[in-house]
Amino acid sequence: MPIHPPKQSIDAGDGLVFEKHVKRAVGSIVVRRFRSDVESSVFEELAPFHAIWRSKLRDDGLPRWKDFDFEEFVGWHRIVGLGDITSDDADPLFRIYGSGAAELMGKDLTGQKLSHAVPAAEADGIIGHFSHIRDEKLIGTVTGKMGMQGREFLDFKVIELPLENDAGEVTQILFCYLGLPQQA
Repeated sequence: MPIHPPKQSIDAGDGLVFEKHVKRAVGSIVVRRFRSDVESSVFEELAPFHAIWRSKLRDDGLPRWKDFDFEEFVGWHRIVGLGDITSDDADPLFRIYGSGAAELMGKDLTGQKLSHAVPAAEADGIIGHFSHIRDEKLIGTVTGKMGMQGREFLDFKVIELPLENDAGEVTQILFCYLGLPQQA
């Protein structure tokens, strides 16, 4: 699994700090991490969702789950997930998993750890990716083909937004999942 340096962008302010291409038996994924002050436009289709998160940034840190109102996610509810992580375990335990995200994944992850529901997540480096999001307070994205049996043909994109607790520690990740049109 080669690790590539961050891509060179036309806009040097794109905030990208890490990019890794992971080859799978069927297709591949691209894992990226961005600074938390990145502009929403970097996230293309997910820019409006990122803008909701960005609007909650505080002078002293990242948003907290309690900073959001249910109504702010109108139009996004079906594709949102919320996972709890700890200082010694970055494998998210999903407390919320929208029905649209469940349809894309082929299963509801509510009440499950990602690694139990998607065993390839550990081998693909996704759990380690969440460690970096937690420890460095970065934003993550994963784009590519689903790594789940029977869903390998599906293209997807997910944004992973860190949330702090009152002590300033990242203890949750807010997810938003998109199924993408099939590439010819």
